[in-house]
Amino acid sequence: MGSLMRNKFVYLVCLVLVFTGCTFRQAGYTVAGAAAGGGIGYAVGHNTKDAVIGGLGGALIGNLAGQWQDKSEKTKHDKDYQDGYNQAKLDVALKNWNENTGKDTGSKKELYSITLPKRQEDGILLDEQEITLEEKQ
Repeated sequence: MGSLMRNKFVYLVCLVLVFTGCTFRQAGYTVAGAAAGGGIGYAVGHNTKDAVIGGLGGALIGNLAGQWQDKSEKTKHDKDYQDGYNQAKLDVALKNWNENTGKDTGSKKELYSITLPKRQEDGILLDEQEITLEEKQ
């Protein structure tokens, strides 16, 4: 390939990368597709024009393959995140239900009623009081 054609080819591949807003993976796929397409294009016609056309086609196909893979991984990640979020909500709701209905097997509550006698604190006479204490086990 001539120097001028090679530079145009590199600039066009870079434009494909920039205008598609690609990730590093997409960039790798684009470059690999461009190299493979350029090689195939040159093998077909043995001239630089066919190599550039093949390279651009390969870059486009490589970029689309990278986008498809990124999208499928993002979809899987989003699904896994949503599944975890839903399970956490279910766990919290179940725990609250069990605690509030007394069905919680993990921790038991015991209530103790204590009567405090008449006493004097800081010069104030306090009457007898009954307080309830909750103990969690």
